[in-house]
Amino acid sequence: MIIILHSNNKVVKVFDYSSKADISVTKNSLVETFFELANQYKNTLLVWCHNNLKDDINFEEFDRTFHHKLIMGSLNTKAKNYIDDRIGYVESSPFVKINKEVYYPTWLMASCIGGINSDVLSCYNVKDYLKKPFDYTLNSIAKLGMKNGLFCYSMPKLLNPNINVTDNNPTSKIELFKFIKQHYKSRWILLAFLNSLIYEKRLLLLPLITSFFIAKKFKSLNFKDLEIVSKASNVLDTSLDVIIPTIGRKLYLYDVLKDLSNQTLLPKNVIIIEQNPDFDSKTELDYLTNETWPFKIKHQFTNKTGACNARNLALKEVESDWVFMADDDIRFEKKVLEIALEEMFKYKLSAATLSCLRKGDKQLELPTSQWNTFGSGCSIISKHIAKNIKFDIAFEHGFGEDGDYGMQIRNYGEDIGYISKCRLIHLKAPMGGFRTKFKHSWIDDKIQPKPSPTIMLYNLKNQSNFQINGYRTLLFIKFFKLQENKNVFSYYSQIKKRWKKSIYLANKLKDKH
Repeated sequence: MIIILHSNNKVVKVFDYSSKADISVTKNSLVETFFELANQYKNTLLVWCHNNLKDDINFEEFDRTFHHKLIMGSLNTKAKNYIDDRIGYVESSPFVKINKEVYYPTWLMASCIGGINSDVLSCYNVKDYLKKPFDYTLNSIAKLGMKNGLFCYSMPKLLNPNINVTDNNPTSKIELFKFIKQHYKSRWILLAFLNSLIYEKRLLLLPLITSFFIAKKFKSLNFKDLEIVSKASNVLDTSLDVIIPTIGRKLYLYDVLKDLSNQTLLPKNVIIIEQNPDFDSKTELDYLTNETWPFKIKHQFTNKTGACNARNLALKEVESDWVFMADDDIRFEKKVLEIALEEMFKYKLSAATLSCLRKGDKQLELPTSQWNTFGSGCSIISKHIAKNIKFDIAFEHGFGEDGDYGMQIRNYGEDIGYISKCRLIHLKAPMGGFRTKFKHSWIDDKIQPKPSPTIMLYNLKNQSNFQINGYRTLLFIKFFKLQENKNVFSYYSQIKKRWKKSIYLANKLKDKH
């Protein structure tokens, strides 16, 4: 482990943690030294730390936290991030509203303290960053790396407890617009400018104009040659339960059970929550008892419909170390569960969503990486998540419950990976399922909510005000194309009322549940 102490974008001292020996460097520039050390020391953790914080470094945490090469993390002791919060205008992901109390996935890095493996840093081109501040460089490395399989985090324990949060200089709008230009599609610069004007009455003309002269050139990244070394474990000795809520899909569910029967890693329990709103109905799943299955089937029948309630009922019955949350209309090959857990063990993930596409969809070969959402019908979670996190019933009979469950996982201090090599086929059965029509209390109201109240509820619970306002602008633009009223002024008046109605109903759902 190499420690780089710095101040004012200059190197103060570099030393080897094990031997405590000083390391001489030829560059005074912090960025240049950073890359020089990466080329000089292979497969070494490079730790940066502001000189004022050197006595508070929690070195034990580095050994525990950086457990494979493809991890980058930092801790921001300042009140604000280097990248202005207006980044929420252009990014709706969970990665920009950080929960600083827990180990949280984010590409927003800080120069206060952090670390990255030298082999990872060597995959970047120093020429892309020579004239950039160290903070800008760190955020760019994380932003570009995350989509290529670099796991990036805010790590609250890198320093000893009770470190005071310090105020920092006002974040630079010019740096923000430069960052947007280099890391997003160009149209997002205009949207950031427009949103600042609409919601803040601020005319950020200079940052906008400055961004026009910024080149968008970065070396393409590839981490495939960076081997992830994991502790040996026998996946086949791991216990796993499967939970499946189902409604009106007898034949499709049968195929799912057959696929589970052929798995190289057999489930211990398959927990099925069958629903039918007809109070005179009874189970149609006769094959659960008429046939022999290589696992125990726990079957519940209820007249109460709703995916959130069904999954919560199933989670109560979980016994095993791991839980596969499955839809009732998917198909998969026999090694899917074994391969998925092998990958999760390798990266030490407690939750992962598996690739789940419809027939004919193009399958992209992606590295295992951090995921910005969660699939409630194609994911694996650990038992401790299953026992401590439940689906929010406020989302029942709407959309957004799986995304909200994912946010609960992240705020619990766990990450969600995406494993593309585990491929499920989602048949999108034409009958049954949970997205059947449900008559909400507002269905006959004169002013209909836009967006749906459950989507608004997700935004209010999990997004920053900048993200919500950015979403609002995009909704206004996209929906304008789809409806008949082409008068911009009357359309704006109408959508404004519908937005307020959605907020009102979302808060009612939250209060009710």
